Amino acid sequence: MGGLRSRPRRGRAELQRRYNEVNARFANADVPCPPFWGGYRLVPRAIEFWQGQPHRLHDRFVCTRTDDRWHIERLGP
Repeated sequence: MGGLRSRPRRGRAELQRRYNEVNARFANADVPCPPFWGGYRLVPRAIEFWQGQPHRLHDRFVCTRTDDRWHIERLGP
């Protein structure tokens, strides 16, 4: 749906109309990426979450992936 982002629109109806047009055009096909698009695929093995608390008793958790499962462990502050 290129061209829809960051441009002023007359209203929600115009956005819905454009969406319907593009949706119908690619109803039975993959939507191709523009040739100028690129990127990276990140596959995390571990993610740490940290939430600061008073007196430095922070909440820390690490989520680690093994096989097809995520395991969550609490870490020391």
